[in-house]
Parts: sequence; C-alpha cells; structure tokens
Amino acid sequence: MKLFDNEYVTLSIDEMVPCMEWVGKKFIPSNDFRASEEKSLEFYQEYKKKYPRLEWFVDARLIGPISPADTQWVVDNILPQFSEAGLKKEVFVVPKSALGQMAVTDYVSGAGQTIEMKVFDTAEAAKDWLKE
Repeated sequence: MKLFDNEYVTLSIDEMVPCMEWVGKKFIPSNDFRASEEKSLEFYQEYKKKYPRLEWFVDARLIGPISPADTQWVVDNILPQFSEAGLKKEVFVVPKSALGQMAVTDYVSGAGQTIEMKVFDTAEAAKDWLKE
C-alpha cells in the first residue's frame, strides 16, 4: 500500500511482513532526506495501531551517501520517537557503493541499542528477518 511517492523516495506498507518501507530512488538532498524521515515517523505512528507488529524496512541501495550530520540528526531526533511509538526492528538493504555502505554501517553502529538493526544484501533476506 503506497503512502507517499516523490522523485527521491517511496514510502509504503508491506502488509505481509508487516513493515513500513522506505525505498530510495537516487541521491537525496539533506532537506528531502530529513522530510522523508519525518514523514516515515508520521506514517509509522499512524499505522502502528492497525499493525501492532509493524517494523521498518529501508532500501538504501540507490541513494548514495548520507551526510554524518543527517545521520546524527536521525539518531538524535527520529529514532527516539520511533522507539517511543513501538518500533523494535529496523532493517537495511545496503547500497552498492562503498560510500553508501559506510554510511549505513556508521548509522547502524551509532544508533544505540533501543532498536535492533541489521544490514542485508537482499530485500528478501531483510524481510525474512523482520518476520522472525
């Protein structure tokens, strides 16, 4: 079920997992990245009531690097609110570029322990882990 779509990202719900999906389409500027994170949080808070086991799937394969400032902003401002709303797991399908992989790895290692995070090579493996 598609919730939001623009030139940079698609946000949707995969009811079979269930998970909220954040799928990047290309390099995303800082303002648009932050706006997509805020939209993700809003949708998560709204749909968590309908899907009590709702988790978060991020396909970051096409987005390129995210700045350390934006990554830290998510860790400091967005993740605590996701945690409060009940998020337990966040999963990433990693980008092909070395820089993109480093950004995701840095984010996962710096995000703390409130939300369990894992990185996978394929969407199928990532969603299988969310279903566990």
